[in-house]
Amino acid sequence: MSDRPGSASEGEGDEIRPYGEDRDSSEESEDDDPEEAKRIAEGFIVDEDEEDGEGEDDEEDEETRRRRRKEEKRRRKKERRMRREREEAELSEDELELIEENRGLREGRPLKRLRRRSGSEGSENDRAVPTLQDMFRDDEDRMEDDDDDLMDFIEEDEEDEANQGETEEQRRERKRAEKLKRREQARSRPELTGVDRSSWDEIFAVFGDGQDYDWALEGEDGMDLDEEEEAAKKDLRLEDVFDPAEIKARRLQDEDKAVANADRPERHQIVNSTLSDNPVFATDTLYPPPDFAAKWVAPKVSFRTQYLFYNQHPEGSYPIPTIDNPQPYPVYRRPDLEIEFEKAVSTALNMMFVQHLEVPYLWHYKRDVFSLLENQGQSSVLFLERDELWQVYVLGQRYRAIHERNEQTRQQWGKIKARKGDIEDEYFTKGLLGKACVASIEAAGEGDEWLAYHYASDIKAIKEEEAFDEVSKKLPERAEREDIRRGRIMKLVEAFGIDANKVASSFQDVHGQPAPVMNPDKMPLELADEFTGAAYSSPEQALSAASFVLVQELSKDPAIRQQARDFMDTCGLVTVNATDRGMSVIDQYHLYYNFKFLTNKPVLDFRDSPQFVHMLKAEEEGLINIAFDIREDMLASFTDALIRCCRSNDYGEIASAWNEVRMEVCNTLVKKHLMPMASKWIKEHLRTQAEEYIAERCREELELRVNVRPYASSGMEQGETPSVLAITNGKGDIRDAVMAVMLDDEGNVRTQTKFDNLRDEEDKTMFIELLEKRKPKVVVIGGFSAQTARLKDAALVAIRQHAIELLGQNPPVSDAYPDHEGFQYAMAEYDEKLKAHLIPLIFVNDATARLYMSSEEAEKEHPNLPLNGRYALGLARYAQNPLNAYCKLGKHIASVTFMEHHQKLIPQEKLLYHLERGLVNSVCFMGIEINSCVADPYQRAMLPYIAGLGPRKADAVIYGIQKHGALINRMAFTDLGLFGPTIFENTAGFLTIESDLKDMMLEAENPQEQPDPLDMTRIHPENYEFAQKMCQDALDLDVEDVADRHKSEVVQTLMLDDKRGKKLGELNLDDFAFNLQRQGEGNKRHTLGEIVSELIRYRSDRRPAFYVPTDWEIVTMVTGETERTVGRGLKVTATVRKAISARVFCQLESGLDAVLERDYVADEDQAPVTSCDEVFKPRQAIKGVVIMPEPARFQVRISTRPSDLRQGVDFVQPFKDEEYNSKDRRDAAEAATAAKKQRRAGKVQRIVNHPNWHVLNSGQAEQFLASQHRGDCVIRPSSKGPDRIAVTWKVDEDVYQHIDVQEIDKPNEYSLGRILMVSGQYRYSDLDDLIINHVKATARKFDEIQMHEKYKPEHELDAFLKNYVQAHPGRSIYGFSVDSDRPGYLKLCFLSKPTKDGGVIQTWPVRVLPGAYKLGNAIVPGVTELSNAFKMQYSEKLAEQGHQGKTPGIYLGKTPMHLGGRTPALGSRTPAMGSRTPALGSRTPALGSRTPALGSRTPAQGGPRY
Repeated sequence: MSDRPGSASEGEGDEIRPYGEDRDSSEESEDDDPEEAKRIAEGFIVDEDEEDGEGEDDEEDEETRRRRRKEEKRRRKKERRMRREREEAELSEDELELIEENRGLREGRPLKRLRRRSGSEGSENDRAVPTLQDMFRDDEDRMEDDDDDLMDFIEEDEEDEANQGETEEQRRERKRAEKLKRREQARSRPELTGVDRSSWDEIFAVFGDGQDYDWALEGEDGMDLDEEEEAAKKDLRLEDVFDPAEIKARRLQDEDKAVANADRPERHQIVNSTLSDNPVFATDTLYPPPDFAAKWVAPKVSFRTQYLFYNQHPEGSYPIPTIDNPQPYPVYRRPDLEIEFEKAVSTALNMMFVQHLEVPYLWHYKRDVFSLLENQGQSSVLFLERDELWQVYVLGQRYRAIHERNEQTRQQWGKIKARKGDIEDEYFTKGLLGKACVASIEAAGEGDEWLAYHYASDIKAIKEEEAFDEVSKKLPERAEREDIRRGRIMKLVEAFGIDANKVASSFQDVHGQPAPVMNPDKMPLELADEFTGAAYSSPEQALSAASFVLVQELSKDPAIRQQARDFMDTCGLVTVNATDRGMSVIDQYHLYYNFKFLTNKPVLDFRDSPQFVHMLKAEEEGLINIAFDIREDMLASFTDALIRCCRSNDYGEIASAWNEVRMEVCNTLVKKHLMPMASKWIKEHLRTQAEEYIAERCREELELRVNVRPYASSGMEQGETPSVLAITNGKGDIRDAVMAVMLDDEGNVRTQTKFDNLRDEEDKTMFIELLEKRKPKVVVIGGFSAQTARLKDAALVAIRQHAIELLGQNPPVSDAYPDHEGFQYAMAEYDEKLKAHLIPLIFVNDATARLYMSSEEAEKEHPNLPLNGRYALGLARYAQNPLNAYCKLGKHIASVTFMEHHQKLIPQEKLLYHLERGLVNSVCFMGIEINSCVADPYQRAMLPYIAGLGPRKADAVIYGIQKHGALINRMAFTDLGLFGPTIFENTAGFLTIESDLKDMMLEAENPQEQPDPLDMTRIHPENYEFAQKMCQDALDLDVEDVADRHKSEVVQTLMLDDKRGKKLGELNLDDFAFNLQRQGEGNKRHTLGEIVSELIRYRSDRRPAFYVPTDWEIVTMVTGETERTVGRGLKVTATVRKAISARVFCQLESGLDAVLERDYVADEDQAPVTSCDEVFKPRQAIKGVVIMPEPARFQVRISTRPSDLRQGVDFVQPFKDEEYNSKDRRDAAEAATAAKKQRRAGKVQRIVNHPNWHVLNSGQAEQFLASQHRGDCVIRPSSKGPDRIAVTWKVDEDVYQHIDVQEIDKPNEYSLGRILMVSGQYRYSDLDDLIINHVKATARKFDEIQMHEKYKPEHELDAFLKNYVQAHPGRSIYGFSVDSDRPGYLKLCFLSKPTKDGGVIQTWPVRVLPGAYKLGNAIVPGVTELSNAFKMQYSEKLAEQGHQGKTPGIYLGKTPMHLGGRTPALGSRTPAMGSRTPALGSRTPALGSRTPALGSRTPAQGGPRY
């Protein structure tokens, strides 16, 4: 409820909260006296403890009994305390909610129940009560138990003598026996519960007798179980009761709890986005020394830092001109600060990965660490900006991966050294691991491969020893070409005189000198002749084998491979070659046309561009091939540099001959190994680079949208939340009413109203009354069609009429003024007066509202609101807080479009990771008031984006604050155990705590129990001392004046002072910062400035004003049209709605209005048009060109004059023309296309008299069918010849099958064949027969499979299989989906955990035939038969593999007698036990199967060996 006066006055209506009522039944007990309840409870506890000793032996003296009672009391209290702590640690709010939903105590989405795991105890839910009476009976049973315990407590002295001396254990056993007896009596008379005996027996068989969890329901008796009994009871886990997918979705897994409890930022514990459905949890490993990491990270941070501190890039290339700043001021390079910059990067890496501090905290509170004061504090140099800090974090993660990979290689080297003793390899340890393998993650992996190549025998021996230790039967594979490198040929390799290690060392050192190469005394072939024999028949073969070994050694070297990658990155060229299909599909209107003829574009020019991902997409679609090349002179230079390191400097015939051989080795190495490897790498490198660029641009666009204040009209204070009235007419259809939703300034729904039409007087009057009653600060409008413009006009009329009523003065009338100028002047004055009463009407970005309206969450929150009402609610929420609206989307934020054409081409996980970063930046910049955030479920969506937190930690914080109550000050975060030291440091500055500053009474004692005025600001607690000192100086107080007062009392005094800005402005912050730096406090200049700014405007919102979309953005949002589609000079097609004499009113396909004036109908040299209605008729389609777009009015003005049409353009490419497109190749392609058209023009166009016949190619046929229904088809000419036609039919969305039809018995070339044959086996008499009995029959089989329960959409099938197996351990599952890669086929996917596949999803193709399915060789008529055929074939496959276990739907027993032998086919007889085994080598009894030959592999591992 609102605390504002009048908010609950009569007539205000019922308050509807966005998330329903937060009250529960526990509030009804607030009137009870808590002190009295506490005293009663304490009395019971004490009496109960005293009672426990009354049944002991009377021979004990009073002192012994008293001591024993104290010990027993102490033990019980300790056990209860430990149990409470354990329960609190194990059950969070979400877990309790989950359990309450399962028990029916809370409404929620239905949970999937699981079968009880083998060996686990039943859940509490298994004690289901069949009737409502039994629910109360169960309570009565518990009351009887409690009464019995109470009677024991009161009248223990009157018990039978047999019970007087019983021990505690005997008493508990007696209680259990009595309860069991009562249950048996209840079961013997089920009629008392309202259930007949047969039903009761069935319930008993399913749910048991309810004793599974007696230990949890026995009250105090159950809590006093012996430790041995407690240890025997298995702990009940959520996984034993609930669906793992549900637990995973609510983040209640053990890994999630570990993340929430760890004192590390959540985003540092998860590799991908914390919003992902499949989080990748990071390992907590020790980070390498930051100083070493900084040397690798610093040169790669950004273009700016490379330009400023490393003298890279051309002079004047930074700053880069932008639209906002086309001529930026030049920036001077500072290479003298390179060392200082590396120190700043090292400090940042240390803070991020060692101290676990997040980037927002570093940017807002540690920015001084990354800057350098100069000129005695008068100026400073900022080393790292905010986005550069994020890049340092990303690069730091990459360096960690490189370091860990090299550490694994180093460990492997340690094993080799331990095996071989005192072995040293200086090149490997220093040259590779110390330098080359640190360059990239690829080089790190190649270091391990280099070690495996050169020490293959040692690694093989180590693996064999490890395999023997692990009792593994799989031996390591033989190293590649290991036998060759062990033979005599290595002597010939040594004769080359090339040391691969020295060559690699000198090759990567630009200024180094190559090591001298020695030549043999013989010619190459002469020396190679000595190695001929059995292995090599000629000296040429021996020399070739030696060259091969040498090439292998050089190609394995990480240093050489890294040089090749760097060379390709610097000098590589990219060329696009269109395929035959691409030449026809990619026309001038295609999205890929701008790179169709791309030729020799430098790799460096792909930076900061999304183009390469489009090229990869086109290559994936089979339209182009991407080729990488290097200019011949550059490649020759690279090869010569390698040859220089390998050749001999000697002169003579022998030296020349050996140099020729060495040159051939280098050429082979470069062309056959290094360049192909580098081409493959650069392709993935450019993909990653383009994806990162797109993701970053999406993040920047998101921050532009959300990093704004709530909408504020004139007269509203900064930071005030407006009350919003949102209206929409949806699609604008005649059935769509105008929906209005009113939100007050606290976000509560106050009104939801429908209007038929705001143009009707009755509805307009009701709308004006709504405005008068609710008094919204702004009216927001949105919709899905151009009809929204008409709603806007009607709403503006109503709002103006409402303003006139408020003004109490009618507008001037023109008749009252002698001239028009006087009327215009009076009207302007009147409008100026009226402006103060007009309620603003605006459009807002509706991306979040569109997602919210159709979400499950919206349906759950507001089930009574229609779709358009939920859409209006989303619009209103966006106007109140755009940031909160986007945060509320969670993982669905990736569905919002931020970059048209590009965003859909990058992985969703990568996009989500970057978008989360944008929300983190924006939320931390704004800050959150924690108490109001926790109290409002809608605001809670922003909490996970605070630095240090995440969804898991935010849930824990919310649960903790709800448990302990609202926080008083920031110290409560640590005092209550909500945050550890690291999380508190990350988070504290961004979470404020609002208090009444005027009523704040501060005392010097117990500051942890008092509010602190600094907690209302975004000043970090670590800077409170500086803030207090600055306030003291601003108030001109001495240390003695504040000695005995609360440290922040001076802050309170200054914050209440209206002249605090002037007083704080008089402080000399530069001198203060310079003195602090001299005193060893470090650079604090930025921190001091932020403290002053925050103290002056501690409640201000520093973000830019609310962004209202432009007219073109509104048109795009509502109709989808852009300036590129309906801009000036573009040709359009319009439909005439109405024609009058002077003009024609038309409508475009998107719904925009088009106006054609009479003067623009015909040219001057044509016959004049006197009246438009004589030329144009309603519903007539006309071609025109846009001469003036008017987006504000949702209309365009067009012309149909032939001269204008000739100058118009059909299409504007979304991308600029590529300068590297080859004009010669384009001209040649256009000439070939023109020639092809000419040849076609010379031919007689074939026409088939059938309604489905269209002259289209395959691509055009697919476009034609895109808007058609499933099963629709097109018959078209075939490119295979005149005796064939093609049928294209729509299998599913974006899935089309092209059927080749052969015509037999054709009367002539242009007639249709009398027999139409498909696939060489299906014959049809005519096209209708073909359509009905082939296409439609096949389509019906697709419809049939889609009705089956095992059918899932293709993109959901894998997740369905995995979730099922996860939820049902030990079971298998299969499913069907359409195969988009093979139209006309189905995918039969199955996941069988027990098989040797290890849980990998397998896919079998199923061909859909007319009226049947074909799986393998089996043709079956229906889905049931298809499933049986699959089970049969899969069972036979398992039998051949010797697998024993379950299959989907079939259980296979063990094979008789022979373990691992083949199982007989289903239906055949199994050989009897003890039957005669066929003789060795003879045939086995199984039909068609044979016993493996001697020495061959047995059918399955572990089978009989001979």
